[in-house]
Amino acid sequence: MASLASLAPELLLLVADRLHNIEDYSALSSTCRYLRTTLQSVAPNTILRLANNQSRIFFRPSPEFLVAATARQLGEWARLNPANETSLATAFQNGPDGMLDLALLHCGLTMPRIRQLHALRFSVINPVTDIIDRCVGQQWYSTPDFWDGGVDDAYTIDADPDSTFFHLAIYGELFAPDLAAYLDGDVTHRALSVETRLEFIKYCVPDFACELRGSIDAQDARLPSGELDPRRDVKPVGPYARTEKGSNYLEFPKNNNVALVWVLRSTRWRPHWRELRQRAAEDFQDDFEDDWWFDGGEGKDWRQRLWENTMVCQGLEGLGMIRPEMQDGWLEKIRAWKAKIAALDRTPGEIRVGRHTTYDYPFLLGDLRICASGYVGGT
Repeated sequence: MASLASLAPELLLLVADRLHNIEDYSALSSTCRYLRTTLQSVAPNTILRLANNQSRIFFRPSPEFLVAATARQLGEWARLNPANETSLATAFQNGPDGMLDLALLHCGLTMPRIRQLHALRFSVINPVTDIIDRCVGQQWYSTPDFWDGGVDDAYTIDADPDSTFFHLAIYGELFAPDLAAYLDGDVTHRALSVETRLEFIKYCVPDFACELRGSIDAQDARLPSGELDPRRDVKPVGPYARTEKGSNYLEFPKNNNVALVWVLRSTRWRPHWRELRQRAAEDFQDDFEDDWWFDGGEGKDWRQRLWENTMVCQGLEGLGMIRPEMQDGWLEKIRAWKAKIAALDRTPGEIRVGRHTTYDYPFLLGDLRICASGYVGGT
């Protein structure tokens, strides 16, 4: 009786397209050397589809893990032309699920990359998530005398450290290429717009603070016509869609935006990055810290802000630079970023939405504060 190993490679690749999940693919590839060699030619998009079919088993959290794995490809696809960027911005409105749906059409994975991603779970994802948990998670709340001086930033935040990690990683995967082009002065690079960045923050780092202030209280972000600035507006779709309990019922408890801001400013987060910078070079400004109210940063060194922001917005692998055992491999790149920033002869362009400001380069903290303006810290 004929076996699968007797089929021509073209037919075997058709068989791979009919598999149910990544476990089936792995089992089939392990059958014999011929099948293993032939199935290495399976299209990356097929591998991504098979991985997605088992995302809740092998690629947790779902869909954030696979979104982070494909976000850089998705961003590069969006930069090809304005129509693609519009499609990406529209997909954001359905949150990470919308991003993954678009990635399934235009992106892919390979088995070597999947193995790298799973290695990152132990070398980067879990350790950095543990640090985030100490900033906004249960470890933070478990600090003795939490509300009476045990921490210097006590606040009520309903956050999931795993989600916060992936929000930070996905932002970096999407926008790190634009930061690189900004530092290089590459005027030919087509960067994703600030409008696209804000759509990502509103819907893929969702927070009831964004929704409430967007639809009700953001009087400071209204156009001369009286309409809410579309960069600040939040539609009742995706994570903000009303449930069957009623058109005015919003079932959305998490403080994803506020949690990420808390992490970026936390005294448990910032020292890791300060020590790394000091290993690489001297800071542009000592004791630099962004306040809640960011209106262009009067009295702040924009070069220091750009350097810190560039370091933290490098995506999945980039977050590994916070790990002491991985820092040596990043020192030269960190020094190179500083040298490029020092050579810049222009201050960043500012984009104001209501009372808040972000920059023309991907500035995560500014983007976050615009989208939750009016909620905390007197902003």
